[in-house]
Amino acid sequence: MAETLSGVADLSQDELFTRRVGAAMVRAALEVAAEQEVPGSARQAIRRDLAVRLFQDLAKYTPVFAIAVAADPEIVAESADAEIQSTVDAVWDAIAGAPPVPAVD
Repeated sequence: MAETLSGVADLSQDELFTRRVGAAMVRAALEVAAEQEVPGSARQAIRRDLAVRLFQDLAKYTPVFAIAVAADPEIVAESADAEIQSTVDAVWDAIAGAPPVPAVD
């Protein structure tokens, strides 16, 4: 667990960790691209736009996702792939700039 900001920064720069985050990003982008279309959904369009931009320039977005994933206090360099994938999935909307899913009453 990166307990300090410098620890978060160091983890986000770790080559193996960053490569693993990049692979999780690609998997997440493929999932987002495969989502069933909801006509008129601005949220979905924003999510898909990030998937497209990521495929066009993975290197640009990898550091952004790496620092966001490293900031999760449960994530360490040795975290399981599933934990890294789950965290990438969890930060996707924030990085895309998508609004939160509306609450169901």
